[in-house]
Amino acid sequence: MSARAGERERGSLGVELAAMVPLLMLVTLLIVQGMLAVTTISAVQQAARDGARTMAAGEPRAVWEQAALAQVPGWLTDVVVRDGGCAGACVSVEARVPIGLPSITFDTVTVQRTAEFPRE
Repeated sequence: MSARAGERERGSLGVELAAMVPLLMLVTLLIVQGMLAVTTISAVQQAARDGARTMAAGEPRAVWEQAALAQVPGWLTDVVVRDGGCAGACVSVEARVPIGLPSITFDTVTVQRTAEFPRE
């Protein structure tokens, strides 16, 4: 009788593994997506700060735009740097958050951060 129980369980490990692989891949993809989102938010915030800091020092537009863009990783696409329109030195940076892979983005998933420094 115990031989039949062993025969019935043969292959159950393979079935359990086949069921777990897609779940593990989904969890891994969600972790990677979270890391991409956090990195994008951090880079955009730092870019806005550096651009505003450079603008506050009285530098021309090309210089503060370049200072902001220097903080953005190369894999971020469609990065826009603008004058934030504040009373002080204000720079706004917007970028699309990659979805799954750095080269895949959607128009609706963007991050925008604005930083302001007093003018010197």
